Amino acid sequence: MKQTPLFTASNIVAGYDKKIILDNIDVVIPSNKISVIIGANACGKSTLLKTLARLIKPVSGEVVLDGKQISSIPPKQLARVLGLLPQSPVVPEGITVSDLVSRGRFPYQTFLKGMGKKDYEAVEEALEIMGISELANCNVDELSGGQRQRVWIAMALAQQTDILLLDEPTTFLDITYQIEILDLLTDLNRKRGTTIVMVLHDINLSARYADYIFAVQKGNLISQGAPSQIITEDLMKQVFDLDCTVILDPVSGSPFIVPKGRYHVNT
Repeated sequence: MKQTPLFTASNIVAGYDKKIILDNIDVVIPSNKISVIIGANACGKSTLLKTLARLIKPVSGEVVLDGKQISSIPPKQLARVLGLLPQSPVVPEGITVSDLVSRGRFPYQTFLKGMGKKDYEAVEEALEIMGISELANCNVDELSGGQRQRVWIAMALAQQTDILLLDEPTTFLDITYQIEILDLLTDLNRKRGTTIVMVLHDINLSARYADYIFAVQKGNLISQGAPSQIITEDLMKQVFDLDCTVILDPVSGSPFIVPKGRYHVNT
């Protein structure tokens, strides 16, 4: 398995329009693992992911990839190592599945050279991995939400990067599609050793699929580690203001939270 370049962020302060969202965050992304960023709405999860992807320039601090500040790496060179699937990507009107996935090969093309054999092979492999080869000639805007998400992930796979960042890849999908997407990403991690960093809302799915979890609260990284170490009743109260009971997931053995609420409590 190829070792992924070391990917870190140090003393990151970042935000939007002079509003600070992240306050002095340090992270070291575990190589060849699946990491999940969790936290309440508007706590800075997506901001952290965008800062790691160089979509947001930090006010201070630095993001370093393989010993180089990410700001100094040429865009095409960075895109061969780091792929990003944003939260709500816009589908170009009338584009087919194969054409959209082919856009993942842009970092490998030059002004005078279009798609080559390796590019077409990478696209075919990405379609096959995501189980959408039969949709190659279909228009993306005619697909279901789950199928579209597979297409977007296939485009990211076609980049053949060592690191893949995904912002809420299962949002708006029913539970069957959520499990399928997370299983496919786990396949990618285990077979290729791809380092995956995701923002997820579902804590139980995060605990089941993550090797490592970063818990963010109000722009601060307050806890990190294996799910078994940090998914606790105290942390859920601190991060989400949620009273719950933590049990073992009967399928995976990972922590499983059971919210208490004010009703339907067995007394």
